Amino acid sequence: MIIVNHYGCCALILQKFLQMNKKIVIPVLLAAIIVAAWFLFFNKKKAEVVDEKLQAITVSKHSDAFNKSISPVMTAYFALTTGFVNWDTVAVAKASAELKTTLDSLKITELQKDTVIYESALGPLDNIKTELAGLIGDETIEKKRQDFNMVSQNLYDFLRTIRYDNSKLYFQECPMAFDDEKPGNWLSTEAESNNPYLGTKHPKYGSSMLSCGEPKDTLNFMLADTLKK
Repeated sequence: MIIVNHYGCCALILQKFLQMNKKIVIPVLLAAIIVAAWFLFFNKKKAEVVDEKLQAITVSKHSDAFNKSISPVMTAYFALTTGFVNWDTVAVAKASAELKTTLDSLKITELQKDTVIYESALGPLDNIKTELAGLIGDETIEKKRQDFNMVSQNLYDFLRTIRYDNSKLYFQECPMAFDDEKPGNWLSTEAESNNPYLGTKHPKYGSSMLSCGEPKDTLNFMLADTLKK
């Protein structure tokens, strides 16, 4: 009974306190409700903004027609790179022919909405086609590699000019690609070097210099363009 009376007294005291302090308690409760509602609403809006930014990263500024036409260009170029890595002249011949076909089908006119970019891109694109024709015509893999170096340099210039945003690319450089003293360049989707100049079957080094080289530059216009929005 003592315990019951004790709790009963506490309840009566609390009840009287609430009755006496309605003017204080009610505003406090209302303020707490408003703060809680604002906190939940703000966090929801913040999450929505983050989601929108993440979603925007996947949106290209180029047309679908252009992106669909340049995708096989890059696929053929990477196949050509792999052919040189493996010293596979058959694969090099096949990939270089595919690269020519895809370049001829490139929807370059889709870039005309930006006159400066379009006109600046025409030079490197013509150079790619010229050097590729030399690559296809040359008989030795050594000469083909020299043409490949020029194709890669001009492809890098072209992609940088148009702000290629389908993927992140690394512009690699091997400092001893030609005669152990002249550099050679190529594009890859990985930072690790898979050297198309020394490759896996070099007459002097075998496959020991396959990883020779490092990124000289990085093309990553996907994130940069997204942050401007």
